Amino acid sequence: MLSRNKKLRRRLSLAMQIIAFSALFLMALPWLGYRYMDEMKEFLVQGQGDAQLLAAGAIATVLHNRSDLFNVSSKPGDSLVEASALYVYPLDQRIVLDGYGSDWNLLLSQKRTFGAESLVYDRTAGSVSSVSFGLLLGEHSSHLYGLVSVTDADIVYRHPQYARLDNSDQVRIEFIDTAGETKRYLLITETAGNASVYEMHEDWVRPLTGEPVYTLNAIWRETGNGYDVEFRFPMAWLNEDQQLMISVADVNSQTERRIDTVVTTITSDNAGALNKLIIRSPELDRIIRGLGYADASVCIVDQYRRVRAVLGSNAELSTLCTLTDKVAPNLVVKALLGESNVYRRLLDSGEALVLASHPIYQDSEIIGAVLVEKNSSTILSRQRDSLNKIIIATAIVFIIAIIGLLLFSSLLAYRIRNLQKEVATAFDMDGRLIKDAIAASSHANDEVGELSRGFSLLLSRLKSYTGFLESVPRTLRHEILNPLNTISMALQKMSAASVFDEKLVNSANQASRQLELIVHSLTEAAHIDDALSQDEKERFDLAALLSEYIVNINLKHGEYTFTCSGPSSGLEIEGSDLRITQLLDKLKDNAIDFSEAQSEIKFELSRDNSEAIISLCNKGALIPEAIIDNLCNGIISHRQGVIGEPHLGIGLYVASRIAKYHNGSLKIFNRSDRDGVCVRVQLPLC
Repeated sequence: MLSRNKKLRRRLSLAMQIIAFSALFLMALPWLGYRYMDEMKEFLVQGQGDAQLLAAGAIATVLHNRSDLFNVSSKPGDSLVEASALYVYPLDQRIVLDGYGSDWNLLLSQKRTFGAESLVYDRTAGSVSSVSFGLLLGEHSSHLYGLVSVTDADIVYRHPQYARLDNSDQVRIEFIDTAGETKRYLLITETAGNASVYEMHEDWVRPLTGEPVYTLNAIWRETGNGYDVEFRFPMAWLNEDQQLMISVADVNSQTERRIDTVVTTITSDNAGALNKLIIRSPELDRIIRGLGYADASVCIVDQYRRVRAVLGSNAELSTLCTLTDKVAPNLVVKALLGESNVYRRLLDSGEALVLASHPIYQDSEIIGAVLVEKNSSTILSRQRDSLNKIIIATAIVFIIAIIGLLLFSSLLAYRIRNLQKEVATAFDMDGRLIKDAIAASSHANDEVGELSRGFSLLLSRLKSYTGFLESVPRTLRHEILNPLNTISMALQKMSAASVFDEKLVNSANQASRQLELIVHSLTEAAHIDDALSQDEKERFDLAALLSEYIVNINLKHGEYTFTCSGPSSGLEIEGSDLRITQLLDKLKDNAIDFSEAQSEIKFELSRDNSEAIISLCNKGALIPEAIIDNLCNGIISHRQGVIGEPHLGIGLYVASRIAKYHNGSLKIFNRSDRDGVCVRVQLPLC
C-alpha cells in the first residue's frame, strides 16, 4: 500500500504538473513563428549588405586615382611619418578656453597618450620617472585647438625673478610656417590661469624678443594628478604639409630648477622630425556629399585606417567614424588588401549594423577605402508588418497559456505561503517550540504535501527532545533534594549529640550548602524566562539605580573597592529595576570570584546615541578566546570560583537573559591591556 502511494505521488509531482499543463499550449506555433521571422530577417539583411557593397564600389570608382585628396606625405614611402601623424578632429562648435576640457564632449575618450616611448631627453638617466601627457587636437573656423593633459606629481611654476625660461614646467609647440621656417612657442605660467606664450630660440632657453605672443592663447589649470593646458592659434600659420610637434618639459626641483625630462609627440626612433597633422579633407567631403546614400553613413579612410571624410545620414550613427581618428583593423583589413567585404554586427537594440567596404586605388596601389554603414531598422519594420498575422495568432495562444500559468502559479504560491506561515508560528520569539504538527497541505499528494508532512515529523521529534531538556532541571531538583534533606537531618543529630568531630560536621554542612546552591542555580536558570515574562515593565532611572547600587555593595563587600564613573542620573530605561539589580549582582559576584585580592572593580556608565552602556572591569586572569563567546550559554565555566562555592556559569546565563528581556545585549571580552576581563551591557533608552 505504501509503495502504491509513493508511485501515485511521483506521478502527480509538482514538476510533472507544470510540464503537463504548459505542454498543452506552448508547442509548435511559437517555434515556427520564430524560425520564420529569423530566416526572413537573415535574407533581407543579406540583401541590404549586397546593396551597400554596390554603393561603396560606386563611390570608390569616383575616388580612384585621386591621391591628392588624401594629402599623402611628400616623402614617398615615409611610413614612419605617416604612422606618427596627429589626428585633428573637426569640431561642431568653438572651444571656450578655460582649461576644463568640457567643450570637447565625447572626444575626451579619444585622447592620445605619450609617455616613456616618446622620451627625447632625460637628465636623470631614469632616476626620476618622466611625465606623460594626453593630447587632443581639433579644428574649427580655421583655428587649431589643443588640449594637453599632463600627469605630473610635482608642478613647478615659473619664478618671476629668473630671466631664463627653462627653469619650470612648460609646454612647447613647434611647427613649420608658410615660409618654411621652424617656429617655436613656449607656454609657461607663474600660477594657474592665463599662460604666457613666448617665441623661443632653438635652445628653448630665452625668447626671441621678450614680448609675449597674444595670437596664440593658452589657459593653464591644475588637476588632481597634474595640470591641463588648452590652447588655440590660426591654422594659417602652418605650411602646406601641416607639420607640428608638441612637447612637455618637466622640472621636479623647486631649488635646482633644471629640466629633468622632455616628452614629445614624436617617438624616440623619429627624433628630430615633426608630426604631420591629419585633417579631414574638405574636397572629399564635397564629393561624397553629392553621392549621398539614402539612410546610410559614408566614411572614407586612407591606407593607415585614418578617417579622412564622413557623411552622416538620418540613420543611427555609431562611433565608427564620427568620434575616432582610426577605424578598427578588422573593419577594413580586407578592403586595404584589395578585397571588397561586408561586415555585420548586432546592436544592443537587436538591430543589425551592416558595413560594406571597398578599396580605393591610385593606379595599382591601394590608397584608402570606402565604408558604407547602415542599420537594419527599415528591414525590421517591414518584416514586422508582414508578420502581423502570425503575431496575432500566436499572441492569443500565449495569452491563454499565460493566464493559465498565472492561475496555477498563484495557487502554488498561496499553498507555499500558508506552509511558511504555519512553520514560522511553530516557534515563539525566543525559539521555543509551541506546536508539533503542520496542517497546511498535509493531505496533498505532491512535493508541497511531502514537505508539510516532513515538517510535522520533524517538529514532533523536536518537541519530544525539548520536553526532555526542560524536564532535566525539575528532575535534578527532585533527585538531589531528597538525599540533601537526609544528609542535613543526620548532620543536625550528630551535631546535637556532640560526640562527632567538629571538622567532619563542618565539611558535611559545607557540602550540603554547595548542593543547595547547585539546585538553586539550576532552578533559577530553568525558570528565568517564565519569571521574566511575568514581570511588569516601568520607566526608571538607570544611572540613579547604579549609583545607589555601588554605595550598597561597598558597604557589603568591604574587602573590595568598587568604583563607578559616568552620570548619576538622567538615563531612563523601561523594564524592571529588580531584574537590573539582579543582573548587576550576577556580574558583581562573577567579578569578585575572579578578581585578584584587594583589587579594584570598576563600573562605568555611558551613553551611545539611544543606548545606555554599563561596563564592569576587573583585574585578573584572561579568558581563553576559544570559549569567550559561549560563556553566556549556561553550565559553562573555565575557572573555579571561591573556595566552598560552586561555579557553574549559571550567573552569566541569567544575566544575559535579563539583558535580552530588556531588548539589550551582554558581551564579555578581555581587556585591551591584557590585565583582566570586562563585561559590557547595552540597554535601549526611553
